[in-house]
Amino acid sequence: MIDPTVTLTLPTSLYTSLQRRARAHQRPLEDEATLTLTLAAAVAAEAVLPADVSAALAALAALDDDTLERVSHSQPTVEDGVLLAALLDTRGRRALTVDEEYMLADLIDRHDRVMVLRAEAVALLQARGRALGERVASA
Repeated sequence: MIDPTVTLTLPTSLYTSLQRRARAHQRPLEDEATLTLTLAAAVAAEAVLPADVSAALAALAALDDDTLERVSHSQPTVEDGVLLAALLDTRGRRALTVDEEYMLADLIDRHDRVMVLRAEAVALLQARGRALGERVASA
């Protein structure tokens, strides 16, 4: 299937900004505009938490303290950590491709989801009167 084509009239300042970013990332203007619109749409859509994250947060309240303690210590997968580090290293050496930018955005999203669940688990444990001390400082 061929992607649809859209013709837009942009304010000069936005067009100039996209041109600068495209040059800086060493990619065509069309790719830069597509990536920018995609990321902006994702941010706008996530202004409200995604349904799966909302459901997971709600489910945490029903968990026992020991399970919440395990959630409060959870980490992104090793594979995600390796990929994230590699992409950030690559980005420091050269511009990422559009596919690499999407992968990086996905990895950051998954990392953020883990952190949101950890934070909620800590908040629930605190609300239940659990002494967390050092855990709160590092969460």
